[in-house]
This record gives sequence, C-alpha cells and structure tokens, in this order.
Amino acid sequence: MNSMGPYIAGNLCTAIASVSTLSCYISFQVLQVLITFQMSAYLKALQNRIETYGPTDRSTYEHHKSILLLLRDYNRLFSGCMYEEVLISSLQPCGYGYAFIKALKANEPGVFPLLHSLFMTLLGPFIMCACGEEISSQMEKLHDSSYMSNWYEENPRVRRNLLLMKLMASTPCTLNYRLFVTFNFPCFSTVKYLQYFHILLQLFNFIGNHSEHLMTEYMTKC
Repeated sequence: MNSMGPYIAGNLCTAIASVSTLSCYISFQVLQVLITFQMSAYLKALQNRIETYGPTDRSTYEHHKSILLLLRDYNRLFSGCMYEEVLISSLQPCGYGYAFIKALKANEPGVFPLLHSLFMTLLGPFIMCACGEEISSQMEKLHDSSYMSNWYEENPRVRRNLLLMKLMASTPCTLNYRLFVTFNFPCFSTVKYLQYFHILLQLFNFIGNHSEHLMTEYMTKC
C-alpha cells in the first residue's frame, strides 16, 4: 500500500471499533492495580502489628485470614483474564514484530501503527508482573517480621498460630485457572525476555544493513 489516505481511514475505523475491547482491558488493569495496592497495604499493616504488638495479638491472625480471602477472591475474579492475557501476550509480539520489520524493510506507511502496537504489546505484561512482584516482596517481609519476633518466649498455643502464619507466608500461593492451569510467571518472564531480545536483534541488524547500504550509495556517488 503506497497511499496514506485509505490506510488512515482504515486505522480510524479500527480504532473506533476497538473502543469496547480497550475499555475492558483498561478496567481489568485498573482493578488489578487497585487490588494489588489493597493487598500490599494489608500486608504492611499486618507486618506492623507483628512488630509492634507481637504474636500474642489475636487480631493479627484475623488480618492474615482476610488477606488469604482477598487472594482467593482475586484468583476467582481474574484468573480467566490473566490466562487469556498470558496466552495473547506470548503470541502478539511475535506477529507484530514480524509485521513491523517486514513493513520497515518495504518502506510501507503502516510502519508507525505497527510500531505503536508492538510497543503496547511489549509494555502490557509489565503491569501484571509488577503487581505480582509487589505482592511477593510484601509476603517475604511478612515472613521476616514473624520470624524476627520473640516467638520462642510465647506459650505453645501462640507459637503454633505464629508457625502456621509463617508457613502460609513462606509457601507460594500459586494463581491458577480452574485448578488445572498454574501460572508460571518465571517461565512467562523468560519467554518475554527472549521475544524482546530477538526483536531488538532484528532491528539492530536492519539498522546495520541499512547504514551499510546508504554508505555504499554515498561512496558510489562520490
């Protein structure tokens, strides 16, 4: 396609038609960030109560139970959306990256929309990974706070409750879809890293070949 007019009109129609999909995606990301902040605040409050009042405070374990219920609700509400996003985020950069490099080599006018789509597909999973990292780091701090308390001076009942909370804090609460598919985020991060590396490698190769071509043309004219 060599003319810009029909291409711009087609992109406008596509953008208008995708408003509903975009609104659903933004709503999912906003809810995910809000629940992450809420869970992080709960974990910080629980950590502060352990450090301030010690393991004898019974409300500490009630707070921990509320956090586990919130995590269960989070998995029930967003496991389907996360499963879909993991699948799409693993495939979209490959298609957009191939189309972008092909359009760039052919000097087509659709290179800039493809670059925008490629950038969005590469940036989107970082929100999900950042939310998971925030929750994991707060769980580690909670485990450290419960371990550094004077649990050895308490009676067996208090030590048992604290031990149960420590085990729950140290054991990963894996997110899953329908109890059949478990989200392996380290594997997902490895896939995304390989995609970034391959796309950047192809871009650097194209820039190097294009620079050599321009230099050859310049030397020929001289």
